[in-house]
Amino acid sequence: MNSITDTGLLPLWQGESPLRCIGRHEETPDSATFVLASDQPVRFAYRPGQFILVNVEIDGKKHCRAYSLCSSPSRPDKLAITVKRVPGGLVSNWLLDHLQPGQLVAAGAPAGEFYLQTEAVPQEVVLLSSGCGITPMLSMSQWLLDNGGRTTIRFIHSARDLENVIFREELLSLASRYENFHLELVLSRGGPNPSRLTQARLAELVPNVQGAQAYLCGPQEYMDQSADWLQQMGFPADQIFKEDFSPAAAQSCAVTDAYFQLEVPKFGKNTTISEGETLLDALEREGLPIIGACRTGVCGACKCKVTSGQVTSTSESSLTPDEIAAGYVLACSTRAKSDLSVEL
Repeated sequence: MNSITDTGLLPLWQGESPLRCIGRHEETPDSATFVLASDQPVRFAYRPGQFILVNVEIDGKKHCRAYSLCSSPSRPDKLAITVKRVPGGLVSNWLLDHLQPGQLVAAGAPAGEFYLQTEAVPQEVVLLSSGCGITPMLSMSQWLLDNGGRTTIRFIHSARDLENVIFREELLSLASRYENFHLELVLSRGGPNPSRLTQARLAELVPNVQGAQAYLCGPQEYMDQSADWLQQMGFPADQIFKEDFSPAAAQSCAVTDAYFQLEVPKFGKNTTISEGETLLDALEREGLPIIGACRTGVCGACKCKVTSGQVTSTSESSLTPDEIAAGYVLACSTRAKSDLSVEL
């Protein structure tokens, strides 16, 4: 079977069955790529740049985290995620220490609002990433190249040194095989000319901004600075797309020491929640079944309904207008302003 073209008649996988790890590749000393597939004949449909939620059980407790896909939907027979070890990273570190080929892992269907605009691909796409923000950029690049277009891809990645460039060999291979794939590795240490990305260097690397799109993924400061430089270079703000897994913005109002009643009638729970505590933290503290994945108001896994009471929310990014009107909130980005009643 040709994995790129012959899976269209297979049923769509939507997270109803676990995935089996069929491959593991060590990318850097502290990161690895896991290739995942279903035991059943299925196809995976998603947009380049989206993520999946991975669910694991650690010490008898279930945990869920969001991981960007580095695989391309143009190859719909499998998924791949890349995981980087981080200090205190419970799920990421567990995956790196335990997940091996042959083992099963539970996951949710691909989702997310950061993805390549595949309906009308421009003549030039600029991909700016730092650290593990490189993951969705590989997905976008592979989709563009697999679909045979002549879109110019400017892949600009910042890392500490060459050893810490995730997908290093694959990127170098793409650059050697495709004339329209332009790779620039900006290394802050090592190499002949250690440096960091500057506005002047970015302008040299991206000489054409007319009709181009830019996609940014990395630390918030990196994305904000890069977006500012791009706009100064003439990029329209609506053609700059950013992945946002940073913590939701702090409340503009002062947080007091007030406490409120929190009721979850379906589970017979009646507890307290402080004004400075997120609804997700309070629900998790009580052992209630809610998923905290990205914990930044992006993935939508912690959606729940406030049936009475007042709240403030710093993110509604994955909610529809109808859901917002009906009282749905993202628990990780919501705080109480009065007594609350919540449906899960």
